[in-house]
Amino acid sequence: MRRTWSVAAIGLLTVAVGAAGCTKNTGNDDTGSKGPQNNSKLVYVDDAKGPAPEIKDAKKGGILTVLNVQDFDHLEPQNTYVGAAIMVGNQLGLRTLTSYYEKDDGQIELMGDLATTTGQQTENCKVWTYKLRDNIKFEDGTAVTAKDIAYGVSRAFDESQADGPTYIQRWLAGEDFGKAYTGPFKNPGTIAPGITTPDDKTIVFTLQGSHCDFPLAAALPTTVPVLAAKDPGGGKMESPMSTGPYKIKSYTRGQRLEWVRNDNWDPTSDPLRHNYADGFVFDFSQSDPDIITKRLVADQGADQLAIGFPNPTSASLPDIQSNESAKKRVIEGDTIFSQIVSINTQRVTDVDIRRAMIYAYNKQAVLQIIGGATAGTPSTTLTPPVTPGYKKFDAYNVPLTGDPDKAKTLLQGKTLRPFKYCYRAGGVRPQVAAAVKEAFAKAGIEIVPTELDRTTFYSLIGKKGNDCDLAPTGWGQDYPSPTTVLGVLASGHEASHDGSNNNSWLDVPEVTSKLDELASNPDPASALPQYGDLEEKIMKDYAPWIPIYYVHSYTINGSKVGGIYLSQLWGSPSLQNAYVIQ
Repeated sequence: MRRTWSVAAIGLLTVAVGAAGCTKNTGNDDTGSKGPQNNSKLVYVDDAKGPAPEIKDAKKGGILTVLNVQDFDHLEPQNTYVGAAIMVGNQLGLRTLTSYYEKDDGQIELMGDLATTTGQQTENCKVWTYKLRDNIKFEDGTAVTAKDIAYGVSRAFDESQADGPTYIQRWLAGEDFGKAYTGPFKNPGTIAPGITTPDDKTIVFTLQGSHCDFPLAAALPTTVPVLAAKDPGGGKMESPMSTGPYKIKSYTRGQRLEWVRNDNWDPTSDPLRHNYADGFVFDFSQSDPDIITKRLVADQGADQLAIGFPNPTSASLPDIQSNESAKKRVIEGDTIFSQIVSINTQRVTDVDIRRAMIYAYNKQAVLQIIGGATAGTPSTTLTPPVTPGYKKFDAYNVPLTGDPDKAKTLLQGKTLRPFKYCYRAGGVRPQVAAAVKEAFAKAGIEIVPTELDRTTFYSLIGKKGNDCDLAPTGWGQDYPSPTTVLGVLASGHEASHDGSNNNSWLDVPEVTSKLDELASNPDPASALPQYGDLEEKIMKDYAPWIPIYYVHSYTINGSKVGGIYLSQLWGSPSLQNAYVIQ
């Protein structure tokens, strides 16, 4: 999934999920786990019941404010593929068939959310059946039925939802799912192939192949229920109807998003969520992260109830580190995300030019701008160390400051055109673009920094045939499996359509075939080393990415904010147990 703020499975993997935070989920009740699924950090819980375990010292009342430098791309559920947006939507208002609960000891529990269990499978994981919980309603009081979930999944097939996850669509209808079925907007009254709803409480998914990781894909927003009668159509849903503890009261794009209590949420139907705070206000009006940091360090007035989402830049980091009170309010840890520059292989077709770009890049300059070690660790791979299947390698052994002489050697005798470097507006990205331009110039490569609207950036670079030569992007696992990292960003299937997340547009049949083979391996654990080997080969032979850094989250909250921890799953400060310290 994408990472745009400062920061689901082969459920049988024998490795841990593995990110750590300074503060943890403080729910400690036994939720009845059936035991680990060969993963010491991930367990399936099939008898979870609401309400969620109480959080020690938490009381109801107060409004919490989330400060960030940028808005969500959108909140249209089936079209959402940004980690923080998925997390916020799911924790506050947009429930899914399954979801996660993160515990104090680092254990992650997958359990039924709208569904009573993580799912019942038959026919070697080809058929998945879910029964819905009692007393689940939309914010207007309408009961949620299996048909609403079926409609939600079906609308994910429409081209307007192309930016969202595609696992379930592909598993139901094949790799050309958008041709097999074009969604309910174009075909009113229909649902996607492979879905049946025998009654209002039952939904059945019949897949084209065996996918034992379906319960984790069902935790993605693809399965958010949508009431068809109130659906404005693809791309127009700015305020989706809530089924969780909060609902959207008002939303001014780029400025302010306000969530208030949802009176039609029944805590006895929900084993995951709380509604301690009276509401949440997301304030996007301040575009300078340094000002946000200074406000949180000062900890005055309403800012005592504020949650900071952007990592501090190198300019404001000393404000925190020289203040003992502020240091105690920091939440930090490694995340599932990796930051790269995607090189458009359909436009920059000469692999030696792409290799020269890797040598020309100055990681040290960029890391100094974004905050140094508190922001990330210099990387040499696409896959971060916390993801199963990670292999430590360095295909080019480039110094942190780059190697312009080596780049020039690769470029000898070549005629170069200016290359368009597209970046997302906001934050310190203009400074980063300037640093990249300067570093490339030392190697004789001219780039033209081009700022794109931050709300449409991924839609633009995900459009097949776009004119961006390079684009800085972030990615993290959708669930603990390399098939959700390398299997997405290097897949020719992804490079075949608009809404692609393969922003290097790498389309090598042998690579795609190998990824398909690994994804269908009945013993996922045995496939893990092969992912690392394949990634190393891709880097050496095709050079589609410039690895920059593995993302580290380092954020600060106000002194009256309780229950916040760094989510191992989403790489952002979690709001699941948030409360106002009174």
